[in-house]
Amino acid sequence: MNKAARTVHRPIIAIALRRSSQRREPDPRCGRQKEASYQARRHLLERWCREALAHAEELRIPLTREMTATGWIGHPPAAGSVLDGAERRLGRVLPRSLREFASVTNGWPVLSMDFGALRPAEELGWVVDLEPSFVQIWNETAGEDWDPDTDDGPPLWKRSLLLSTGTDHFLLDPRRIDSSGEWVSCEFTSSGAGAGGAASSFRTGMEGHYASFVCFTAPESPTRAEVAEQVEQAYRSSLTGDTGREWVIPAARSFGDLRADVLNVQLRTLRGAYRAYLDVDALDWGYLAGEPTAIEDLLPLFVTACLDRHDPQTWALDLLLQGASPPVAQRVRQLADRCLSEGGLVADWSSSPGFAAAVDRARALVRADRDTEAFEALVAGLPNWQPLSPLHLAPMGRIWDRELNRVMTPDRRRRRLLSQPRSTAVRQADQPGQSKNP
Repeated sequence: MNKAARTVHRPIIAIALRRSSQRREPDPRCGRQKEASYQARRHLLERWCREALAHAEELRIPLTREMTATGWIGHPPAAGSVLDGAERRLGRVLPRSLREFASVTNGWPVLSMDFGALRPAEELGWVVDLEPSFVQIWNETAGEDWDPDTDDGPPLWKRSLLLSTGTDHFLLDPRRIDSSGEWVSCEFTSSGAGAGGAASSFRTGMEGHYASFVCFTAPESPTRAEVAEQVEQAYRSSLTGDTGREWVIPAARSFGDLRADVLNVQLRTLRGAYRAYLDVDALDWGYLAGEPTAIEDLLPLFVTACLDRHDPQTWALDLLLQGASPPVAQRVRQLADRCLSEGGLVADWSSSPGFAAAVDRARALVRADRDTEAFEALVAGLPNWQPLSPLHLAPMGRIWDRELNRVMTPDRRRRRLLSQPRSTAVRQADQPGQSKNP
C-alpha cells in the first residue's frame, strides 16, 4: 500500500494536531502504538479543555478551582473493573475506542450544540431505558410500521446506546459493527428529521463533535488554522494531479472552513456526484459576493444545470435568488436570461491564453463531431490553465459551456480531469484572505 492510500483514511483531526503535538507517528512494529494512541487522545482533549475553559460561561460548565488551576475539565479515568461492570450490565462488549477514551477520562463535560455532556461508563444505557417517554412519542408520531433493521426512527432508538445527556442524542448502534468491533455512532437532533451524523466509530463521532465545537463555539481555535493549512496542501496536490489528499476537502467542512465548501462543490461535480451543483445554493454568498471563481465559474454551472431542459431544477434557482445579495441576484438573473435566450452559456478563458487556445482547438473538433479528440485537446491544454483564485480547483466551464459540455458528459471523463496536472499559478491579486473564515 502506498503512502497516499495510507493517508486517505487518517482522521483530519490527527493531521491537524500532528504538528502542534510535536510527536512522530509511531512505527507499528515498535509495540508502542497503544501509548501513542493514548497520548494523541490526551493531546486533543487538552486542547479541547483550553478552548472550553475560554467559553465556560457560554457552555455553562460548572468550573471548580481544580479545573481552573490545572486546565483540565475531564474526569478521572475509568478503572477496568468499572468498564467491565458496564459491559455486564448492558450485556454487550463496548467498542474499543470507547474503552480507550474512558481510560483517559470517564465522561466528558462538553460535546457540541445541544448534546450536553458525554456520560460516564456508570451512566451509559439503552435509549429505551433512559428516554422511555421520548421513544413513546416517536412511536406515536412516526408509527410502528418500520423495518426492524432500518437505521432510523423507532428501530434505531430501540436498539441504540445513549452516550449524551442533552436534548440532542449521541448514539452507538450495536447493529452496525465492523470487523474490529467498532459500533457506528450517529445523532438524533431536535431540529433534524431523522438520524444523521453517522460515523464509523465512537472515536470518529467524538472527533465530529470537536469539529462542530470548533466551528460554532471556538472559531479562534488553532485547529482552525491547521485545518486551513491542510486544505491548502490538498488543493496544491490536486492541482498537480495527485488525488490522494482530496479527502481532506470534504472533511474540513465540518470545522467551518468556507474555502473547503467551495472546493468541495467542484470536487463532487467532477466526480460525477448526483446533482452536486445544487450545493452552490448552500455556499456563503456573503463571503463569495465578489469572489471571481464563484461568480465566473460556479454561478454559471449552477444556472445552466438548474435550467437543463432534461432535468430542470428551477426551484433551486428561485431559492438562491431569495437569499442572495442584490449583486449576486443580478448576476444570476443575467446568466439565466442569457442561458434561456441563447440556448446555453459560453465560457470565457481569456485570463488563461494558453488554455484558451486549447479550447478553441477543442471547439473546432466538436463542430466536426470529433468529440474524443476534442476532449484530449482540453486535457492537453490543462497545464496552461490559470485558476482565478485559491478557490478554483479546475476550469468548470468545460462542463457548463454549451458547446463543450457534450464531450464532458461521461463521468469517467470528469474524474479523469482531476488526475491531470493543472496549473499551480494563482492570481495573487484575487486571493481571498483566510481571515474571512468566520
